[in-house]
Amino acid sequence: MTRRAYDAVRGSIANGEFPPGAWLREPFVASSLGLSRTPVREALRMLAAEGVVELVHNRGARVVRWTAADIDEIYRLRALLEGHGAGMAARDATPSQVAELRRLAERYEQAVDDDAGAPGLSAQCNNAFHAAVVAASGSSRLRTLLDVISSVPLVTQALQRYTDDDRHRSVLQHRDIVTAIVHRDEALAESAMRSHILAARYTARHVATVPAQ
Repeated sequence: MTRRAYDAVRGSIANGEFPPGAWLREPFVASSLGLSRTPVREALRMLAAEGVVELVHNRGARVVRWTAADIDEIYRLRALLEGHGAGMAARDATPSQVAELRRLAERYEQAVDDDAGAPGLSAQCNNAFHAAVVAASGSSRLRTLLDVISSVPLVTQALQRYTDDDRHRSVLQHRDIVTAIVHRDEALAESAMRSHILAARYTARHVATVPAQ
């Protein structure tokens, strides 16, 4: 039940149903999901540990507001970590993992063409591609570190605001990452992934920032 509550709340934040600064009242969330307050409370604690919500004493949980500095730091850290992971994938990925990366890159490209007006599927495909690159790195530590510093809701919201140019740039960058991994070029894979993530931070900052307090 906790996992169901976690997935539901995280999804609602990602799609903008709960915008930055919105309060997540346990009774309301529990009632809307048909659950007791206990799994909802645990789910909110999990989201707080990921930095998606903040727990305010005697008031409850609130969706985190992002400043421009927050966004910049998150994406720069992602670029370092995922870039390192892409380089490791170029060195260590198995043939089946390389084939899966090709498949996911193609699936993302098709999703971009299919749902430019409502890019929910392309966001899912993008997340799956990035997760597969990390998996191909063979590093469990890397996945743990990315879970701490990354915000899937933030990334999803940014993807949903991509322009046509943004989407097609992203497709080409995924191709570059796959090409580097296929040719076992660690330096190119790392560079391609870093450039891809750093370019995406501008859209993320535009859609998710609030004035610094």
